[in-house]
Amino acid sequence: MTDFATIIACGGKATRFGADKRQQALGGQTLLERAIARAAVYGGPVALAVTERTQAPETDLPVLVDPRGDMGPIGALASGFGFACEVGCAHVLLIASDQPFLPNDLPRRLADARGDAGVALPVSSGHDQNMAGLWRCDRRALDAYLASGRRSLWGFAEQVGIARVEWDEQGADPFADIDTQADLIAAQARIIRE
Repeated sequence: MTDFATIIACGGKATRFGADKRQQALGGQTLLERAIARAAVYGGPVALAVTERTQAPETDLPVLVDPRGDMGPIGALASGFGFACEVGCAHVLLIASDQPFLPNDLPRRLADARGDAGVALPVSSGHDQNMAGLWRCDRRALDAYLASGRRSLWGFAEQVGIARVEWDEQGADPFADIDTQADLIAAQARIIRE
């Protein structure tokens, strides 16, 4: 499947981490560089989503700014839907810049399972991974959802219908994210082990 644009959400405030997570080094790359490299493996257009223009990193990639202010992850999805439509893609793969171990077959497995649902989400360690989902671009549904005052990415997923993909991986969680300094230390140890 190549009919998708990958949107890397990288505009979070990182309050628990205490610094700009995107620029933290892991395995010889920053977290953002790792996310961009993974998106390149997936194929298709890639863009970065930030909350405000001042967060935009130096990059040759398109940078999308939250269209309605600080809305959290759903703002990245909203700007991602607009970008995907501009480049002729019917779907958005929304990932976060702090997920350094995402599987290479993520978009294929999600596409295979999505069916008529509005989004396919991996399920890992018993949890839906809504920051690693493949979304059908439905700007009308998202605009109506946002106009109602709701801002939950999870709530929008429930509204459009979720296809869940169980990720039965042996070993460490491929959807582990970096929320704290301790998470980064654990990820560095994982890189060494792998």
